[in-house]
Amino acid sequence: MKIKEAPQCPHCGTKMKKCEPPPYNYGDGLGWCTPYFYMCFNDECSLYVNGWNNLKENYNKVASYRCMCYPDNGVFEAMCVFSPDGLKGQIIEEH
Repeated sequence: MKIKEAPQCPHCGTKMKKCEPPPYNYGDGLGWCTPYFYMCFNDECSLYVNGWNNLKENYNKVASYRCMCYPDNGVFEAMCVFSPDGLKGQIIEEH
């Protein structure tokens, strides 16, 4: 199911923002396989708010998660961020 408009975050209902993939890769190192994805930047989102405590308590890391959605298939995942400004520089402004 290809996503043509920004979806709502399943954790908070906020409209997600179009975002360029970061310059680093996860897993197999083959890249993100998409020119953009959608990301929730709501700092009140439960996934983001609860992620700080979860990662500190379980992994002793100062980081959290933001919800992301792949536009080609509509799959939602969590992406790690290491500061409140993490990935905000990757936002693609729609005109």
